[in-house]
Amino acid sequence: MASAPAEEFDVTPEDSAAATTPSPPAPPAKGALARLAAFLAQPTTRFALLFFVYLLAIALSYPAMRIRLAPTLQALEHFTADVVYSLMSAISPDVRINEHKAVFFGKFVVTVIEECTGLYEALLLSAALLAFPTTWGKAMLGFVICFPLIYAMNIIRICVLLAVGRYFGGYFQFMHLYFWQVTMVLMVATTWLIWVKWVVRIDYEAPETLSARPG
Repeated sequence: MASAPAEEFDVTPEDSAAATTPSPPAPPAKGALARLAAFLAQPTTRFALLFFVYLLAIALSYPAMRIRLAPTLQALEHFTADVVYSLMSAISPDVRINEHKAVFFGKFVVTVIEECTGLYEALLLSAALLAFPTTWGKAMLGFVICFPLIYAMNIIRICVLLAVGRYFGGYFQFMHLYFWQVTMVLMVATTWLIWVKWVVRIDYEAPETLSARPG
């Protein structure tokens, strides 16, 4: 039986060189330090870390600041009690106040202390404002806008607690220890998000939008 002719191939010098030259080694995989650097470069990661650092700094420095600013804090407590009394007395004649920052609504009484001034919520908000990547001017504007909102919300909280304590005494502990604590945290987060959306958002618009702005 006749065999079929062998199939012929043309081999060029380039093909021969490619067959004999070894391929370059694959680039080494990223190490742990490179992965960590990439993780820290993410804006959300930087914000979370800075937020934690600012909160830690506030927590560590607060005891000394509390001693140094004791007269100011006491004045803030008295001022808060006076504001609550003024608002509640406009609603009911059964409201009175004494020199110990105690506001009475009928027989029910609430004593305004440091935790009732909205100071802790303001410190939490401060850490969030400072940690967010924006200009110092917009951060300061956040303090100007957000602090009054937090304080006003705190005044409403105390007024509602007075009403609940007088008329629905059985619900006072729940409202004081759970409902309003969660509500104030949500208020801090909402106020911060409002600041991000309406004050800082220009920093994160598309470049073509920024270039189209006059001036």
